[in-house]
Amino acid sequence: MAVEQMQQEQAIRHHLQYNHYPPVHESFVPVAQKAIELVNKGEYSTKIEMPNGRVLSAAEIVEGLHLESFLEEDEGGD
Repeated sequence: MAVEQMQQEQAIRHHLQYNHYPPVHESFVPVAQKAIELVNKGEYSTKIEMPNGRVLSAAEIVEGLHLESFLEEDEGGD
């Protein structure tokens, strides 16, 4: 599990630095990880304080940082 978490952390760090202009500071990586974890649990509205002092919901952070590709697939499908 620790290896998966390290790989996810590296992937998020890369995403924030190279897929955003200007790059998002690496201090946002733990916030991104927490937002992904919460959204995967269905806790979309849980508030998280960001390094810049803003408080946003987990869903707002996922959307704002374009983290959708890090979310678990919903296997429930219709």
